[in-house]
Amino acid sequence: MVEIIIKPNLFQLHSLKTRVTLFTLVIFVIGIWLLSYYAGRTLLKDMQQELGQQQLATTSLLAAQINDGFSERLAALEIIAAGINADNLQDASSIQALLENRPILLRYFNAGVYVTRVDGIAMLSVPASIARIGVDYSDRDYIATPLKLGKSAIGRPVIGKVLNSPVFGIGMPIKDSNGVVIGVLAGVTDLGKPSFLDKVIESRYGKSGYFLLQHPQDRLIILSTDKRRIMQPQSAPGLNPFIDRQLQGAEETGITKN
Repeated sequence: MVEIIIKPNLFQLHSLKTRVTLFTLVIFVIGIWLLSYYAGRTLLKDMQQELGQQQLATTSLLAAQINDGFSERLAALEIIAAGINADNLQDASSIQALLENRPILLRYFNAGVYVTRVDGIAMLSVPASIARIGVDYSDRDYIATPLKLGKSAIGRPVIGKVLNSPVFGIGMPIKDSNGVVIGVLAGVTDLGKPSFLDKVIESRYGKSGYFLLQHPQDRLIILSTDKRRIMQPQSAPGLNPFIDRQLQGAEETGITKN
């Protein structure tokens, strides 16, 4: 009986063929890794772009709904203001009755409407429970602009002088037969109560997405899905370039840190 014992030849492990095989295997593994990395990065970029376009389309739709809401309210104020003239402006009770007979105004403005004289002081308020009569609103932009320029204005969010809650107003000039401004009809929306804006803002994007409605000039958050952020300032200029571009009117999508 012949016993054959085969001992490993260490030299074979270091042969040219073995080294070429190992080198080829390493190159193959690196190639597979690079290909996977590139495919992953490409897929991530494509997904971000696609999601960004979807988000832009969604926010554009919501913005259009908000614009429609403002347009409806401006149109309602314009119609009512056209029915007020210099004669009945002297009779507060007649205008009070006119406004009270227009219930659509209270549906449009959850904080009521009021009329100011040419000096910006409120002469009547609907509902009467909101005691605005005698309050000077000449410093409010939505009152000052109609009085000075004779055109409607949507005001900045402020803390209401009577309500002491965040509000914004829409002012419409009241003109006489000669086109001279003799007062302002204003509608007020209380941001702390349900309004036409809530129907849009309370919509969610997926499980964790949310929306912000911002005032670009004041860098102020008007409304948010998170109610705690109402009337909160945005980051200071220069701290977040993406937010800066958004507040300057850029219509774009991107990734940033809050």
